[in-house]
Amino acid sequence: MPSPPEEETQPKTDSGSDQTSERDTNPPPPPSPQSQPPPSQTLQQSYPPVMGFPGYPQAPYPNYPNPPYNHNQYAYAQAPPASYYGSSYPPQQNPVYQTPPPSGFFRGILTGLVVIAVFLCLSTTITWLVLRPQIPVFSVTNFSVSNFNLTEPVFSAQFTANLTVENPNTKLTSYFNRIQGFIYSQNAVAEEDFLAMEYFQPVYVETKKSVLIGETLTAGEKGQRKVPSWVGEEMKKERDTGTVSFNLWMAVSVTFKTDGWSARERGLKVFCGKLKVAFEGGSGNGAVLLPKPLPCLVYV
Repeated sequence: MPSPPEEETQPKTDSGSDQTSERDTNPPPPPSPQSQPPPSQTLQQSYPPVMGFPGYPQAPYPNYPNPPYNHNQYAYAQAPPASYYGSSYPPQQNPVYQTPPPSGFFRGILTGLVVIAVFLCLSTTITWLVLRPQIPVFSVTNFSVSNFNLTEPVFSAQFTANLTVENPNTKLTSYFNRIQGFIYSQNAVAEEDFLAMEYFQPVYVETKKSVLIGETLTAGEKGQRKVPSWVGEEMKKERDTGTVSFNLWMAVSVTFKTDGWSARERGLKVFCGKLKVAFEGGSGNGAVLLPKPLPCLVYV
């Protein structure tokens, strides 16, 4: 038999299959620039931002919510070491703050001050036991008034006071460097209601000795303060009875001395009260009748 024609034995190529093979071998055309998203948007949609690394913003994008406060996600494969967060020891509930001990320099100063204070106390006590200082003794030997006048607008009078000062110490001499005297009416209340004021001369008294001091105190001089009217009225009432009582106050500064030792200055207050002056008739002169010296009170 004759062989079939060659055209009939060859398979026919379909036009549709040729088009399919061309699509498989040729790559698709690139998308247009309008339809392609920007790189930043592609990165944003693909991966969430990692906080705190270079190249990424520090704040999260608005499309991603913030992580929870106590999240357990880390950027590393394992959690950071404990030292990353601080000390691994639990914090104290009530911390106690301790004051550091003073340095040796300050301890030495404090020790020296304590030793000096103890030494001064011991030396003062020993000195007092050895010397045994005693308070001086004051006594009024004479007190008189002259030119006593209550009729003028300004009260005027002259007071003469004589006293003895005795030093009873056997080892200490006494130096009275200031003696300030004040005359008061018996009815005076306030300290500034004195009638006259004057300074006595300083005096030095040997051990177991006594000296005589005296001064005239004048009231009504120019520059002196005016005597309160109620004080003058009370003295007028007393004057009508023939006697007027006065008080003598003295502010005294004394220093006790001995060979090689001198005590500090001491202040004393001396009070000589109930000095009852008897006047001679209607005159302004009178005196205190003292059969013996009148002792005064001494306040340290």
